[in-house]
Amino acid sequence: MSTLPTLPEPSPEQPRDQRGAAWGEWAVTAGLLAIGVLTLLDGLGQATSTSASGVGAGFMPKVVGALLIALSAALAVQVARGRHGEADAAEGDVDVRATRWVPLAVCVGAVLIFIAGVDTLGYVIVSAVAFWLTAWALGARSHLKSAGIAVVLSVVVYLVFTRALGITLAAGVLEGVL
Repeated sequence: MSTLPTLPEPSPEQPRDQRGAAWGEWAVTAGLLAIGVLTLLDGLGQATSTSASGVGAGFMPKVVGALLIALSAALAVQVARGRHGEADAAEGDVDVRATRWVPLAVCVGAVLIFIAGVDTLGYVIVSAVAFWLTAWALGARSHLKSAGIAVVLSVVVYLVFTRALGITLAAGVLEGVL
């Protein structure tokens, strides 16, 4: 009578599913697929172009969505085959297996602040706040320097888009000032 082979016990450092793949790698694959599907659906929902070229507002979301779906499929194949992501030598003594939840939450909060406040407060203010929060979460040493860079970068991007490219960004409370 033959015995079935047993799976090795997962290490406490990195939880594994029954096929030996890390849950996090499957989560990234699923997240990438979800973003790709949403992007593709958004592109398909855009109005059809009436220009001679046929390229309209939905063209790039369709391309990006399709590429994200293809990338998630390729990643799923790699994860299923057991090819797991490994830390780069450049990461040094950083433990890439442990998630730092506070910086992650601050970065997600910065994105949510941007989404919620861009129409009311304007692009310059919310992008400066989002940049500063992200810099702080990622370990910027000088908060004053980060704030200064955030403001300058936000104003420059706003002016380049609105004046040089003619693309309207929300001015918010700074309407008439910029």
